[in-house]
Amino acid sequence: MKLNLVVSALLVGYSVGQNVVEVAVSMPETFSTLVSFVQFAQLATTLSETQGITVFAPTDAAFAGLIQVAPEVVTNLGDAQWSTHLQNVLLNHVLPVEVPSKDVTDGLTATALSGEELTFGKNSKGAVSVGAAKVEIADVEASNGVIHVIDNVLIPSWVTNSIVDRAAATPALSTLVQLVGAAGLEATLKGPGPFTVFAPTNDAFVKFLDGADIASLDIEEVKSILLYHVVSGIAPAAAITDGLMLPTVQGEDITFSLMGDAAMVNGENIVLTDILANNGIVHVIDEVLTMPSMTLEVPDATTPPTKKKEDTMPEATTPPTSSSSRTSFAAAATVTLLGFGVAIGNAF
Repeated sequence: MKLNLVVSALLVGYSVGQNVVEVAVSMPETFSTLVSFVQFAQLATTLSETQGITVFAPTDAAFAGLIQVAPEVVTNLGDAQWSTHLQNVLLNHVLPVEVPSKDVTDGLTATALSGEELTFGKNSKGAVSVGAAKVEIADVEASNGVIHVIDNVLIPSWVTNSIVDRAAATPALSTLVQLVGAAGLEATLKGPGPFTVFAPTNDAFVKFLDGADIASLDIEEVKSILLYHVVSGIAPAAAITDGLMLPTVQGEDITFSLMGDAAMVNGENIVLTDILANNGIVHVIDEVLTMPSMTLEVPDATTPPTKKKEDTMPEATTPPTSSSSRTSFAAAATVTLLGFGVAIGNAF
């Protein structure tokens, strides 16, 4: 308690005229890990300049506790190709409005800039909590908002969900999930990856199958088609450039294009982007991508399907470095607070 009182006094003293980032920077003995992550995620300028925000600031001890519970999460967040995930974790600690502790009621909910809902608690003594975190020091005023110091990191839901889990929770992707299971790819796409998956909707598969029954399909061809929708590494939407080509796990390239703000892959629309999972990222597309080397054929009922050499899933690697034909998707995506847009985490 004495330590909290000392830190609280220091924060109040330092916060006069400082924005939320400057307040955190001024207390390296308390917020060094948080500041390091904010800078690495390229959010310092955004959080400094955006007005009227509430920041729940985990202490160094809070991050140390996360390392003990989920070390792989902390390790991944320190890797540049996971920058979109890191941004989402940090934005899960930011509200777009100021919420002083006096306005908190037990059971109050608010949507963080990550797109996820945070639930507040308040006991009879006035102690405030948010999610699984207790507010240790409340109402530290900054020039562009208010800071509440918390004792735990607020973890988004994607941390406990794989790519397959995210798709399985979405009715519009049920056909994709069924095919992934039939092709024996579920365990792989629940594995460490990381992978980027371009996920066709049910309507896309209806059009592609054109009345064919899934049970009648050549599973090896289905597997190849599905692997053509998977890229090793994390490919956030912000890094898409016109003409970019990336090799798929199946082995053939996919090509990206831009038309204004709309992104396409092989000429098909990417209708929802940057859906995060603990082993990669998902983009939803409105058509099935067809490989140049193969078209799906429904086998004749009297003729056994042709056996093909089994496709294998190579070890996931970081996407290739930039060249005239391929550009790395590992670069950190710059996120602005206007729109945080893309329904991150909410679609699933």
